[in-house]
Amino acid sequence: MQAGDSEAVKAMLLHRRVLGKVTVCTLEREPTMISRWATLPAILASLLGCASTREVEPSGPIARFGSTPAIDGVFENGEWDDAQIVQVGEDEEFRIKHDGANLYLAFTQDGGNLYFSKDEGVHILHASAQLGSAEYTKSGDLSQTLANPFEWQLFGLQDEAIADIRTITAGYLAENGWVGSIGPLGNMAQAEWAVSFDWLGITDISKRFVETPKLYIFLARMRLSPEETEALMALPPEERSQRYPPLYWPAPPIPHDSLNTGRCPEVVTIDTAGWGTIWIDLEPRSASKPATRSSS
Repeated sequence: MQAGDSEAVKAMLLHRRVLGKVTVCTLEREPTMISRWATLPAILASLLGCASTREVEPSGPIARFGSTPAIDGVFENGEWDDAQIVQVGEDEEFRIKHDGANLYLAFTQDGGNLYFSKDEGVHILHASAQLGSAEYTKSGDLSQTLANPFEWQLFGLQDEAIADIRTITAGYLAENGWVGSIGPLGNMAQAEWAVSFDWLGITDISKRFVETPKLYIFLARMRLSPEETEALMALPPEERSQRYPPLYWPAPPIPHDSLNTGRCPEVVTIDTAGWGTIWIDLEPRSASKPATRSSS
């Protein structure tokens, strides 16, 4: 300590503390010592260093904190207004948000597959007339070997009372780590999904932004009125897809034709290099950005 040090600039120790998930930088007076580094330039440099630790917002779709939707195939008024909109091409989109425990997704389709690429292999979550999931393990650079085929559940769920439907879907989510609204449930072209943070492997909450495993989405219209079905079947295949375009995200082609129909070959070749990622913003909505639109 030098004699010229002033009492007015007693040593200030920089502390980094976490309130919830928001990092706060503070300067606190040290009552017993005066340190040579505790000068105004050093203090400013420390503050700048603290500011530099703030996380840069990643590019790509970001699910932000929002309300918890009911997974019942009905977009209630305002239920998805706080979700981020992910634009897919010129005409398609879907919505994403989370409530701190689950990632939620909403689509203007009826059913299809969510493919996730985890460390051990590809997992397929399927919703159509019923729900099921299948798992593959990596057996080569691109090859995957079947570990668990689809096990189908919740057929006929649409015939239950609404209170029972919500109890059943909540139970399925708790047991399996995910749930989707089956095609016949709720309204046409209103599909809702939930995938738990635990199933996604999101355990480190020390960072503001965390990412899901790589993901591919394919959903399509499966539920049409008899008149729509008759008119659709009279069209050439290309015109059918233009009339009711499926959703491919990030982009076509789909990973494997058989898996979209609920069949599980023993070995499949799947290239996950072009799959997408959804980021989770763990900051509370009060401190986070409002819902916006992002492109894929």
